[in-house]
Amino acid sequence: MTTTSEKDYVFDPTWVKETERLRTNEAIWDPGTIERLDRLGVAAGWRCLEIGAGSGSVAHWLADRVGPTGHVLVTDLETRRLVERREAGSALAELPQVEVRRQDVRSEDFPAGAFDLVHARMLVQHLPDRADVVARMVRALRPGGLLFLEDTDSSTLFRSARSEDFLQDVRAAGYGLMRQSGHDPRGGHVDLRLVLDAGLDATAEGRAVMVRGGSDQARHYMLWLEFMRARITAAGLVGDARIELALEEMADPANHWLSQVMISTVGRKPGPEES
Repeated sequence: MTTTSEKDYVFDPTWVKETERLRTNEAIWDPGTIERLDRLGVAAGWRCLEIGAGSGSVAHWLADRVGPTGHVLVTDLETRRLVERREAGSALAELPQVEVRRQDVRSEDFPAGAFDLVHARMLVQHLPDRADVVARMVRALRPGGLLFLEDTDSSTLFRSARSEDFLQDVRAAGYGLMRQSGHDPRGGHVDLRLVLDAGLDATAEGRAVMVRGGSDQARHYMLWLEFMRARITAAGLVGDARIELALEEMADPANHWLSQVMISTVGRKPGPEES
């Protein structure tokens, strides 16, 4: 998800390395997201809403799965990456079953009762007024439709056999500042409560990834630290020399660490399912 105010969102959609940061984030989380979407039974003809689509990898998968008889509405506050041609295949916006729309989930409504599936990943935990946002998503579902939210619990990040303290100083510094920008480090837990409070039948499960230093997945955490570096050092939390060492540790294939836990919450809107 992208926005224009640092107070509303941690990351900057105009950062020169933001596309790489989004793509490496996909390298960590896409396999588990797609496995769960497949398990939910997404099929030809479904109408899907993908909110805060980033660079569009999940939206591409949805478009392929629903096919020409389905429809995927893809929204973000920064749509440039969604209309650009990818390295292989068409740009998302060129697919006939896809509509790309610049839209702010915090203030703009979606078509009511229109979708079989609404999905958002690493979005809700960045937003204020989360209950209002979830209510807007629920209104967009048809009776029997599915709301699939994915947000993280960051407490496991950088857990490692190397030591109890592996990268914990930079984690604490970076996530502390992220919290000041509105990020909830236990957002996945909050999702489940919000979905239940919205009146949906809901279940939740967590997954984590073991990251190897020097991999594309590790590169994501290096980019996170590069982006947060100026704020961390300006706040006097961690010095430049320590950040350089942390980046070297993340690049070293001898190191392995645990990701955040991604909590997937799925709720079904009450009402009869369409055949």
